[in-house]
Parts: sequence; structure tokens; C-alpha cells
Amino acid sequence: MLMAARGAIALFVKTPGLSPIKTRLAVKLGTDRAEQFHWQAARSTAAVIKQAEQSCELQGYYAVAEEIAATNEIWRGMSCLWQGEGGLGERMRHVYEHLIQNHDFVMLVGADIPQMTVADLQQASSWLAHEEQARFAFGPSLDGGFWLFGGNCSLLGPWWTDVEYSTADTGTQFLNAVKQWGEVQTLRVLQDVDEPSDLLVLHKALQALASPVPEQVHLMRFLYGLTPEFTTFDEGPYV
Repeated sequence: MLMAARGAIALFVKTPGLSPIKTRLAVKLGTDRAEQFHWQAARSTAAVIKQAEQSCELQGYYAVAEEIAATNEIWRGMSCLWQGEGGLGERMRHVYEHLIQNHDFVMLVGADIPQMTVADLQQASSWLAHEEQARFAFGPSLDGGFWLFGGNCSLLGPWWTDVEYSTADTGTQFLNAVKQWGEVQTLRVLQDVDEPSDLLVLHKALQALASPVPEQVHLMRFLYGLTPEFTTFDEGPYV
């Protein structure tokens, strides 16, 4: 019988055609290209997770927003589970508690952080792997939210839903809530993508990667193809 990987990382995704995706991007780019960006970003993030699976003793999962999409062929390469019903806090709690039953620690990330690296996941995994105490990993984002949350113990309770999400202090609220349960390691600050202007920050971050995975290079080229619409990028070495 195969043993479960020590840690789990769930990549939260939405399925094009089944859910509204990146609506603020869609206003400027159009629905098709906003969906293409989400798909390209999800592929890049998943590729980093797959690369980290061996070195970090991780198992990657797609956490899909739509129950019907759990068997959709678009999400291949990693196991799929449904996020569940409710708001973001309820869905994160559902996925986290489901996975912590079979793994020593769990990390949650979104699809709009494709500049994430294996080194980021190694840092979080090494911290969370210490079973003797409750530990949490927290990746803050520039907009006041967060791009990664991880923990090595069950976290039942209403605090997941007491946090007000999608505000300038969401990250602070979340961090203050989780601190009461254990020690927190804060990872580097990254920028997730909500607005068209965030794409410039993302492109520069991808260009700065020392060893991008092929999917990240492909995403850079995709972003460069969008630039005449809203901004100007330097071509960089990968375009």
C-alpha cells in the first residue's frame, strides 16, 4: 500500500466556462483572455508544485470551485477535490480539514501566483514538518491579502469565516486569528493578480526567476502578447 506524501498542497482553481473568472481583468482584457490567463497561471503554478513534490515530500491537489469539474480532464496531472460550498473562508476550511486528515501538514495557494518557486515551498514545508508544535506558514501579498497559508494541525472553529476577505487588511486579520494557535513563519511578499496593472508586476517577477519552469516561460510570452492593450513590457530573455 502506498503511503501518503507527508505534506499536501492544494491549488485553488476555477474551471473556464463553468465559473466567472478574473472579472476585473475581464473588463479590460475580455472574458476569453482573462480565462486564458487563469489557465496559463494555473498551469505554471501546478508545474512548480509538481517539481516540488519530490524534494518537499508533497502531494499536489487541484481544489476545484465546481463539484462537476472534479473529473474534468482540464485538471489532469494532480488529484482533484471539490472546494465545497460557501464563501472563501468556508471553502478553505473544508479543503484544509479534508487534507490534514491524511497528511502531516497542508498548504493552500491560489492560481494567480505563478511566480511562486520551489524554494518558497521548500521553506514552508521545512517549517511545517516539525510535528512537535503547532506551526503555520503565511505568504503575504502586496495588496494586503495572502498568497499561501499552511499549517500542521487541525484548525476547526469560526475564525476562518470571521475574516473579511478581499479587503486591504485581509492578511492582517487572518494572521492575527491564526497566531493564537501556534507559531507563524512569514514567507516573502509576492503580488497576486487581480487588476490589469498587476500583470506588469507579475511579468517582471517572472523575468527575474533564475530557473523558470517551461510553463512560466510560456506564461511570460502570453503576457507579452497582451501588452499592446494596456502597458509596455521589456521583452526580456525569454520572449
